[in-house]
Amino acid sequence: MKSLRLMACSAMLLPSVALAQQQIPTGSLPPDIAAAIKAAPLTQTLIPISGEEKFAQQIIKADEISFAAGAKLTLTGLNYPYIVVAAQRIKFANPDTYSIIQRDPQAVAAVGSDGPAGPNGADNPGETNRTGNPGYPGGPGGPAVAGQTRQLPDVYLVAGELSDPKGPIPAGLLNLVLLFRGIDGGDGGTGGKGGNGGRAGNGKEGATSLFDCKEGGGPGGTGGAAGPGGRGGDAGAGGQGADLVFVTTRPAYEVLSYSRINNVGGRAGLPGRGGSPGNPGPGGQGAPANGWCKGTGGGSPGNFPSPANLGFGNPSADGAKGTVTAVILPSVGPLFGK
Repeated sequence: MKSLRLMACSAMLLPSVALAQQQIPTGSLPPDIAAAIKAAPLTQTLIPISGEEKFAQQIIKADEISFAAGAKLTLTGLNYPYIVVAAQRIKFANPDTYSIIQRDPQAVAAVGSDGPAGPNGADNPGETNRTGNPGYPGGPGGPAVAGQTRQLPDVYLVAGELSDPKGPIPAGLLNLVLLFRGIDGGDGGTGGKGGNGGRAGNGKEGATSLFDCKEGGGPGGTGGAAGPGGRGGDAGAGGQGADLVFVTTRPAYEVLSYSRINNVGGRAGLPGRGGSPGNPGPGGQGAPANGWCKGTGGGSPGNFPSPANLGFGNPSADGAKGTVTAVILPSVGPLFGK
C-alpha cells in the first residue's frame, strides 16, 4: 500500500488545500503498549490546549482533549522509548485553522567536546660540541569527541472520535499537523591545540687567551618543533524521524489520514575541525663575544608542523524518515476501561 504523503515544510507554510488521501499501512497494537495505556490514570477529564501547551509525561490520557484555534501540543519527554497521546474524543474549536502536535522543537543532540591540548616539548639547556642543544618537539593535540545522535521515541496517537462544534469532522476538513522531524546530529568537537616546542640550549662561550681566540663560541640550538593540532571529532548522524502510530476507529482514521505529517530524518552534524598547531620553540642564544672570540648567532626557532593538524573528523549520514502506521479498532473504549 502507498505510504502517507509527508510535508517537509513548516506549519506556517503549509498549503490551505487538503492533501489527497492515501492509505496508511495498518498493524496491531503491541500488548505492552495497550497494557500501559489501560494502566495509566486519566490525566484529567478534559485537557484544553490553548496557545502552546507542553507535556513532559510519557502517557497523556484524558476523556477529551480540546484544541483552541491554532493551538499546539508539544511533547518534551523525548527520552522515553515511546509516548502516547490518548483521548476518547479530540475536539477542535476551528478545524479550518492548523492545530499542531509536535515534538519539542528545542531538542538537540549533544555536540562533541574539544580535544585536550598536546604536551609541550621540554626545554633542552646546555650544549653538545659547543652548539646549543635542540629543543624537544611539542606533542600533538588530543582528538576531539564525536557529536552525538539523538533518536525520537515512537509516538502513539489514540483517538476514538474527532469533532468540532458542528459535530463529527468530515474527512479532508481537519487541518491537523504532526511535526516529528528527526533531531539534527551534533557537531564534532575541535581537535586539541598542539603542544609548544621546547626552548633550545645556548651555544658555549668561546675560549680566549691574551693573544688569540683559542676556541670559538658555539651557535645556539634550534628550537623544538611545534606539535600538530589534534584530529577533529566525527559528526553525529541525524536522528530518525519519529515512527507515528494512529490507534483509532475506522471513521476517525478516515479523518486522521489527511493529516499533514513531517517525520523526515534530521540532518547530520558537521565534522569537527582539526586543532591549531602549537608554537615553535625559541632557538638558543649564540655565544657572546669573549676577548678575542667573536659572538655567534642564535639558533633558529623550531618548525611549524606540516600538515598543521591531524585532520577533520569524519562526516556522517542524515537520519532516515520515520514510518506512519495505523491500528484500526472497533472502539478505543477498552483502553479507557469502558
